[in-house]
Amino acid sequence: MTSLFGRLSNFYFWYFAFVGAFAPFFSLYLQRRGFAPIEIAVLLGISPTLRIVVPFFWAWLADHWGHKYKLLRILALVSPLLFAFMITKGSFLSVAGVLILWGLLWSGILPIAEALCVEALGEEMSIYGKVRVWGSIGFILMVVGGGYLFEWLDVLYLDWIICTMLIIILGAILILPKDTKTFVKANHGSQSFQFLTDKRVIALLSCFFIMQFAHGAYNAFFSIFLVEQGHNKSTVGWLWAIAVIAEIFIFLLMPRLFKKFSINDFFLFCFLVAAVRFFLVYIGHDSLWILIIAQILHAITFGMFHVAGIAATNKFFTGEYRSRGQALYSSVGFGAGGASGTLVSGLVWESFGGAVTFAVSALTSLLGVVLMLWVRRHFKD
Repeated sequence: MTSLFGRLSNFYFWYFAFVGAFAPFFSLYLQRRGFAPIEIAVLLGISPTLRIVVPFFWAWLADHWGHKYKLLRILALVSPLLFAFMITKGSFLSVAGVLILWGLLWSGILPIAEALCVEALGEEMSIYGKVRVWGSIGFILMVVGGGYLFEWLDVLYLDWIICTMLIIILGAILILPKDTKTFVKANHGSQSFQFLTDKRVIALLSCFFIMQFAHGAYNAFFSIFLVEQGHNKSTVGWLWAIAVIAEIFIFLLMPRLFKKFSINDFFLFCFLVAAVRFFLVYIGHDSLWILIIAQILHAITFGMFHVAGIAATNKFFTGEYRSRGQALYSSVGFGAGGASGTLVSGLVWESFGGAVTFAVSALTSLLGVVLMLWVRRHFKD
């Protein structure tokens, strides 16, 4: 189990170290290249838009083919080759083209890897949080280091850093455990879509969508917003890091919390905290201490929500549908929710400014509260 734990943790460490380079600084990279806020919103919305459908295709192919590990290696091999074209510093359309081609492959990596992780852990699924926490550690080290790095290095070099990270991730994927089970393929293709008629699954997917829509402004514009408020890039890095440091404690606590609370309890609490978090950003963006408090709440709005989401997905999607379940989580949440949230936040930003954009995120979170109150009334966990 130690070797397995190490291989899984290694993947999450490097994958989210990459996210630590991409998420906080890519918007600044695009801004440095002269793109307008709406152009940045469109470019940042490409990846989540692709994640609406593409991960489900890759997951279906992985399950149908029966070799998730082989497909994962192929996607990870080609991804850095495609992203390398970003280094040419082309026009808006060329950047969009690179992000589209790269995103077609990259959007399939995490759902398939998550399915392999769940499959490999088996009865040890309770330690998923302890494995995933290494992703948080990788993110923290990269985002803090990046914050200081870009104080003296031009953020335009980010594309070189990202290419290097993608190559390292390929190495981490090569030592992941291979598929442990080969499932008998269903004879009726329509069976794979029967779950979409289950009201509980529809409510679950709606939760994923709403939460990621609410995070659209945060994921796309938080770094730009902080810099515009006069904070330097090292402060930006630390604020992102504080969020993930807090997240680590939640990942470690979740096995105990699962014994006391239901998944529905977690979802309701996460939406309530999300409303508070984004409202704090709206009213307190000039105060570093209020921003720190808001970032600490990321432990709930992402960390707790993500672990509960993985658990809920694993509950409803089993056997040969496991990869597709994880892909739906990614597609509906990070894909549809993230893309629409990013686009709407860009439009609101253009018309009303950054602060109002986060007020919209707070209001969106309240929709999740309403949804979960309805779910708790009609369904048991």
